[in-house]
Amino acid sequence: MKYITLLFLLFLFSCKNDSHSHSHASAEETSASAVLPEGFADFYQKFHSDSLYQVEHIVFPLEGLPDHADSLAIVNEDFRWQAEDWQMQRQFDFEMSEFRRHIVPVNDMMVLERIVHQSGEFGMVRRFALLGGEWHLIYYAGMNRLAK
Repeated sequence: MKYITLLFLLFLFSCKNDSHSHSHASAEETSASAVLPEGFADFYQKFHSDSLYQVEHIVFPLEGLPDHADSLAIVNEDFRWQAEDWQMQRQFDFEMSEFRRHIVPVNDMMVLERIVHQSGEFGMVRRFALLGGEWHLIYYAGMNRLAK
């Protein structure tokens, strides 16, 4: 299982160079002609503006990686975010920051999001899933150095 997660992360981050080759790429991109699932945009907005709502829509203990993870943490896969240690995540202002968002609707029930610094050196990954009729954060890899 740990190798599948590692391969998945490598796959997600390997696509970063493609977005930098387009001079007209916007700060916020949705894959190809994909459309976000119904209700996701409203959920995403509320998730980043209401701390109680955010905590209620995270599956704790949350699978993922801490910020600045070392190779041991990546291979070990024992890390879980805990509700008592969670810090509210606010929405990035992609027009004013040096970060770009790449959001990929996998299907009607899952959305992958990568937020990558324009240098391509740092990024984070989040996965959201529709569970019981509501959207939840199910995976969060904090800000980490990306493989070149």
